[in-house]
Amino acid sequence: MQNKRQKGDANAVVISIIMHVALFGLLILSSLYHNIDIMGGGEGDDGEVIGAVMVDTGSAAQEWGRIQQQKKGQAEKQKKQALEDKKREEQKQEEQKQQEALKEKQRQEEIARQKELEQQKEQEKQKLLAEQKKQQEEKARLEALEKQKQAEEAKAKQAAEAAKLKAEAEAKRLAAAAKQAEEEAKAKAAAIEKAKQEAKAKADAEAKAKAEADAKAKAEADAKAKADAKAKADAEAKAKADAEAKAKADAKAKADAKAKADAKAKAEADAKAKADAQRKADQNALDDFFNGGDVGGGSATQGGNANKTGSQGYGASMGAGDGGKTGSAYAGVIYSSVKPYFRGDTRFIGKVCDIRMELASDGTILSYAKKSGPNDLCAAALNAIEQTKKMRRAPTPEEYEMFKSFTLGFDPRKVR
Repeated sequence: MQNKRQKGDANAVVISIIMHVALFGLLILSSLYHNIDIMGGGEGDDGEVIGAVMVDTGSAAQEWGRIQQQKKGQAEKQKKQALEDKKREEQKQEEQKQQEALKEKQRQEEIARQKELEQQKEQEKQKLLAEQKKQQEEKARLEALEKQKQAEEAKAKQAAEAAKLKAEAEAKRLAAAAKQAEEEAKAKAAAIEKAKQEAKAKADAEAKAKAEADAKAKAEADAKAKADAKAKADAEAKAKADAEAKAKADAKAKADAKAKADAKAKAEADAKAKADAQRKADQNALDDFFNGGDVGGGSATQGGNANKTGSQGYGASMGAGDGGKTGSAYAGVIYSSVKPYFRGDTRFIGKVCDIRMELASDGTILSYAKKSGPNDLCAAALNAIEQTKKMRRAPTPEEYEMFKSFTLGFDPRKVR
């Protein structure tokens, strides 16, 4: 494309030079056909003639314009031709690029196709190798199965032979065992029959001996029961007589001591007033249970107890009055808990022991101590409380607060 453009420019220059040469040639030729006579003024025909060439400037200009126009047209034509040539060259180059790109694409596609073919061939090869390996493995497996089958058949055959021999031996053994069992059964039946006869004789003898022993034991038991009943009746009669005698003696002693106690109580009343008030407050719940009335509402005549230190009203029957205030039911629980461990005695009749106690919320006895009362009764009561160790839990917090710390007027009549 560039060579063609340079070649066109050279042609234009050559043409331009040729046209200029032709133009100057025409000008020269024109001057040859025109003569101008120059004559002096007044000289007439004798004047000297001067030869000159006259150039027609209009024609020359017209010719020059034509040449320039022609040159311009040729230049435009050449330029147009150059543009067309350039366009054709560019189009040709574009076509060449497209062809080269197409060839490159085809080449790449061919490479990819070749690569794919190679991959397919490799896959086919691997597949073939895998199939061959699988066939070889299957063949080896079948051969192993065949060998195993043959070995198992041989083993089964040996086992069958052994089983046959074993069955024959077992049959012989069973026959011998059956014969022996039959003989043993006969011997055993004879032994059983003999044992039955012996057992029957023994049972008859034992039954006879047992009947004799039962009769003897019954006779002895009857005799013992009669003796025990007589001894119990004698003991109860003696205890009753002793109790009555003791009660009479105690009543007399109590009556004698009452005068002294009244005088002493009057002297000690002021000193014990504060302590008695606290003890009576603690004792109110228990009084309610046994008196059935208000706190402190019992009397010595109601309770059958003349103790003036706070034990009044203990002998009143339950259910009297309004049925007892809150906590009176738990007072009964306290007595019922101590009852199994208290060892009563007729010597305790008419006596009361005041014991200060503290309970935990679960009914455990935390502490207990004698406050007042006869030593023999207090010792028995303290021993019973020590063995009790724990009461049943109070049913409500209010009842527990009432019996958390209190004085128990221990009356033996309440634990009979």
